[in-house]
Amino acid sequence: MAGEHLGKINFETKGSMIMGHFHAMANPCLIIIEHQSINKKIDLIKKSMFQMAAEVWRIEQKYSRYLENSALSKINNANGAKVPIDPETYQLLNVADILWQESNGMFDISSGVFRKIWTFDNQQNIPSQTEIDSVLEYVGWDRIKLDKESLQLEQNMQIDFGGIGKEYAADRCASLAPESLGKSVLVNLGGDVVAKGPRNNLLNWDVGIESKSGRKVWKNVPLGSGAIATSGDVYKSITYKGKRYSHIINALTGYPTLEAPSTISVAAPNCVEAGMLSTLAMLQGENAENFLEDSGRPHWIQR
Repeated sequence: MAGEHLGKINFETKGSMIMGHFHAMANPCLIIIEHQSINKKIDLIKKSMFQMAAEVWRIEQKYSRYLENSALSKINNANGAKVPIDPETYQLLNVADILWQESNGMFDISSGVFRKIWTFDNQQNIPSQTEIDSVLEYVGWDRIKLDKESLQLEQNMQIDFGGIGKEYAADRCASLAPESLGKSVLVNLGGDVVAKGPRNNLLNWDVGIESKSGRKVWKNVPLGSGAIATSGDVYKSITYKGKRYSHIINALTGYPTLEAPSTISVAAPNCVEAGMLSTLAMLQGENAENFLEDSGRPHWIQR
């Protein structure tokens, strides 16, 4: 998934801004750096942008379930054996543990196996209870053995970092912008946005939130620093017998969350936190608004 795009970044200059367009994690991505001495710094900016994009590609290649030699694939193909992990993987697994605990088990990185029966790709029927039960046998974060040096899954169990990986990559990407280029840096990985600081004129960046119908801006949100992450089913949902099914599945039941909003966007100091809150809110279904009000973070919901 990443290899075909590795090394490809297209640059565009507009006034005092340079934009770097690239593709990663199945999404169009963008880095914007604004600098008063753009002509003097252009070589450094382009080199820095490539290094920032390369970090996103590195994370994708390490944790992609589609790449045979990725660290994630080695975990999933261990057939019940203990697998060594590094500190970065341990850190991400700790985030997954927090999400599992905060959601009371509804969010579970071992629940990706549901993609075998819930495709959300022109799916005409919903799985039977028998099919769901057969997959539920292999879901359960509490059955995974984890310490700082190793991870062990039961046979036929798998994990993936959907809902965590892209947000983590956005934070890492923004953190690699050199201090010598200032704070006017914006990273957008397929709608997960991180601002290192405001624009040169100290005004906020203008971040557009996509409409629930897709490909149109529903609302423009000012962002001076921090992050905005969005969860939703604009492109991944099905309607069966007049009922809409979101792609966000409750790991306890094997069914999509009922009465979930179409999209939830949350602002937080970093993208991992913003993504965690937006995902947890989606899992609350009809109580998403109340959950986010209690969180105290700015948020925007489309139903």
